[in-house]
Amino acid sequence: MTSWWLGGFGSDQDGTARGISIMSSRPDGGLELGPLVVEAPSAAYLVSSQSHLYSVAEGSGRVRSFLRDGESLREDGVVDSGGVSPCHLTLLDGVLVVANYMTGDLGVIALDTAGAVAGLEQLIPGSGSGPHPAQDGPHAHASLLLDDSTLLSVDLGADRIFIHRVEGGRLARTGEFALPAGTGPRDIVRHPSGLIYVLGEHAKDLHVLERHRSGLRGVTSVALPGRVATDQAAAISFGPRGFVYAGLRGSNQIAVLHASTDGREVTPVGAVSCAGDWPRHSVVHGDLLHVSNQLSNSVATFRLGVDGMPVLVADPTPAPSPSYLLPL
Repeated sequence: MTSWWLGGFGSDQDGTARGISIMSSRPDGGLELGPLVVEAPSAAYLVSSQSHLYSVAEGSGRVRSFLRDGESLREDGVVDSGGVSPCHLTLLDGVLVVANYMTGDLGVIALDTAGAVAGLEQLIPGSGSGPHPAQDGPHAHASLLLDDSTLLSVDLGADRIFIHRVEGGRLARTGEFALPAGTGPRDIVRHPSGLIYVLGEHAKDLHVLERHRSGLRGVTSVALPGRVATDQAAAISFGPRGFVYAGLRGSNQIAVLHASTDGREVTPVGAVSCAGDWPRHSVVHGDLLHVSNQLSNSVATFRLGVDGMPVLVADPTPAPSPSYLLPL
């Protein structure tokens, strides 16, 4: 049986979640909601180490650490994120990097020798804007550690990917890569080939990039199948047999694409209903796709066939304002 930490939005973010819960797999592949493990307001994004679980507190601008003991959590630290609306965490050696959405800055948070959050060590301000009404200023949204010395971060408001050198637990911004105006880069992940995949929230497209000398260069880009003008794209998931999945919030669909083995060619396949409202996060486990539908307060599970298309296994499971699923 597979178990998951479930994070969600609380009342300070117009949600219903009280904190971090557990979901466990059922025989049909779907997930069953278990107990609330610890109260934590708007723990909308989670990341873990062997000893700790870390969460943002998006409504209050903080980051929390919890000591893990099996399926139990005990809070052992809370610090300021350095900005407003922290929405993403990346765990490095001895520090956490937090993306502050509303203020557009990256915070570097030190961890003590036990692994608890200890304090804000560095703040890297954002800059820039874009043509979309929601791109009124910088909006840091996610980061990706490429190797021990390089971290990329995406700015949804500025249509930029920023390049940082990692050294001694600190970041130095060394370059940037511009995406087409109005892209709204939201998520950045590494394809199994090693290429970099970036999801455009506003343009509703997928960009494939590769490292080039000390920077980046584009390989290809493709529009998400099924998209409509009012959609916002969210969450990239890689499935078996080369399939790629992304949520379309608004029309409430899961877009399906197929990537070549080397990751350089991406082909639209189709789209299916997400079986809920506002698919904020999705994760693949084996031949199952779990989708956190935030506004319908539910998690839907789909089986992935050889054609890559998701098929709902059962009625979605009620869950409070779900925004992130992380394996225990």
